[in-house]
Amino acid sequence: MFDPATGQFTDAQAPDGGWQAFAAILEKAAPSTNTAIPLTPSQLTDRIARLIDTGHALDALTLIQQREQALAASNPLGDDVQLLYQKGRALSALGRHDQAIALWQSMTESFPELPEPWNALAVEYVGQGRLQLALNALNMALASDPGFAPALENVGHVQMALAQEAFARAQAAQATH
Repeated sequence: MFDPATGQFTDAQAPDGGWQAFAAILEKAAPSTNTAIPLTPSQLTDRIARLIDTGHALDALTLIQQREQALAASNPLGDDVQLLYQKGRALSALGRHDQAIALWQSMTESFPELPEPWNALAVEYVGQGRLQLALNALNMALASDPGFAPALENVGHVQMALAQEAFARAQAAQATH
């Protein structure tokens, strides 16, 4: 094709095949509101657990607080126990052990039949060197579920630590006599 204005030959533009018109139609058909399906409580709890497991406890705690606000606004009939448990995990992962202990203690009072809060409370006690309290909490976990494997394993660890303390005291007593 010759362009008399420039005095040059140019290639004719190929037709666009209609894709631009189709893209424009699709853009007009896009919803103007958020159509995302919200996560179910279980899916949200799983997401929070993954965040904690991958070292993003602060992000998890932010999600937990958002969920707590949404629940408070909807006047739920009970507590979201899984959310409470994950909150304790997030607090512990962030080094906020006193807050985690307070939450675990509250959960053991409200839900004494659940072994998980008892076990988590025991882990916090071990971290503070309060081995006898840890053993008591683990015994409560096992009273609620005698086959709860994490508590069974932790009882062994705590009993070994208590035995080591007893041997150290015995050695110290022998050295002074």
